Amino acid sequence: MLVLQDVHIGYENEAIARCVGHIAFAKAKFIAIIGANGTGKSTLLRCMASGEHLLKGSVSLNGKAIAQIPLENLSKDIAILTTDRAISKSITVMQLLEISRAPYTNFLGRLTAEDELVIHTVVADFELKDLQYRQLSTLSDGQLQRALIARALVQQTDYILMDEPTNHLDIHHKAELLIKLKNHCKVHGKTILFSTHEIAMATSLADQVLYFNEEYIRFKSAEEFKKKNILQQLFPSPFLSWNDGQYTLKDSNL
Repeated sequence: MLVLQDVHIGYENEAIARCVGHIAFAKAKFIAIIGANGTGKSTLLRCMASGEHLLKGSVSLNGKAIAQIPLENLSKDIAILTTDRAISKSITVMQLLEISRAPYTNFLGRLTAEDELVIHTVVADFELKDLQYRQLSTLSDGQLQRALIARALVQQTDYILMDEPTNHLDIHHKAELLIKLKNHCKVHGKTILFSTHEIAMATSLADQVLYFNEEYIRFKSAEEFKKKNILQQLFPSPFLSWNDGQYTLKDSNL
């Protein structure tokens, strides 16, 4: 199990967010990470993936500190999708996915029948069949985002961390992707933690919500999060009213 214990995250010994006590993420859960810009969502994801930016406390996986787990082992347990797209665009989508099976292939990088099945299942589930032999440089921003998401999924890790996975997608494809990702959790028994600004969609689909409030990291079921109308606290606004995870525009003279 992935566990945060009294975690402080930040830069150069200056904490930007912290949790009190422990937060444990069970298997097969779809968990939204919500907070205003700059509160530490991306920093926390990187911390959970490798221990980076951890100033105090611990991040552990199955009782062992993340920073003490060899990278070759950790890559079989945790995958991460960041907003950084620093990757060679000359390779194809299929080559990208094949490379992502590296934690499981032999030293020659040869794919087994199992590797190929994993890749082709993700390609089918996330509708990448028509794109699989195209170079990344030829893809639209939305198509590339789907390929990068697939790269994280083919690692077959128990925990998949995603920073703004719906970036570069239109409203229809944002909803479609989140539904597909939740289904992936249920079918394959994986846990996905994803940061997002698609709050209404996320709180409708998520099992649990990790949220940032006044420099504290808190964790609740999605049902309790909506029932207590926590969004009104996180995003106070003279223009918006929040209710059950949805917003409406307040009357204004504009």
